[in-house]
Amino acid sequence: MSLKFCPKCGGKLDPDAAFCPSCGTDLKTRKEPKTTIDSEAPKTAPKPRTESETVQYADFVIRLIAIIIDSIVIGIIGSLLSLVFFAFWVPFNIFDPFSGWWVIGFPFDWAIGFMYHWILEAYNSGQTIGKMALKIRTVDENTLKIATSGNYAINNIFKSSPFLILDLIFGVLKNSGDPKNKLRIMQNVSETVVISLR
Repeated sequence: MSLKFCPKCGGKLDPDAAFCPSCGTDLKTRKEPKTTIDSEAPKTAPKPRTESETVQYADFVIRLIAIIIDSIVIGIIGSLLSLVFFAFWVPFNIFDPFSGWWVIGFPFDWAIGFMYHWILEAYNSGQTIGKMALKIRTVDENTLKIATSGNYAINNIFKSSPFLILDLIFGVLKNSGDPKNKLRIMQNVSETVVISLR
């Protein structure tokens, strides 16, 4: 910014003049006072909080209640299928792993539970009936959007089997202190998390 008037004699100056034409004052060495506009650094708008900063991850108790609700639903489905597919004279229920026919019953129990969790989560926006009741959802860990059908399949592969206990034990050991509240090792493998919708 150039001076318009000489600071010594007040004479009018040409733009970018090095000396005053009236009194000869050297204008190059004069320092102009900084204005408040020049001295202030440009203010940047605060960054909006990203979705990952505002998301609330579901805690253990809520997820446990959802699993209990889902287990009751799966039990009802298994009982109904048992009535539909097996006549009253069949001496054992292959959907009951404790009936003495565990080797036959376990695959059916697992298949019913796996299909229930996988189909509902893959085609119901990451929610089973238990998760809908508790207002939680399984989503992709990185995008916090609906995960792929394959990721939901991997996530639920042990859910309706005795291996769920090992999945939980190893998951809790590995994810101790994890801010995303991952509880099972298959959540790490499938890159999914459970978020609260409240």
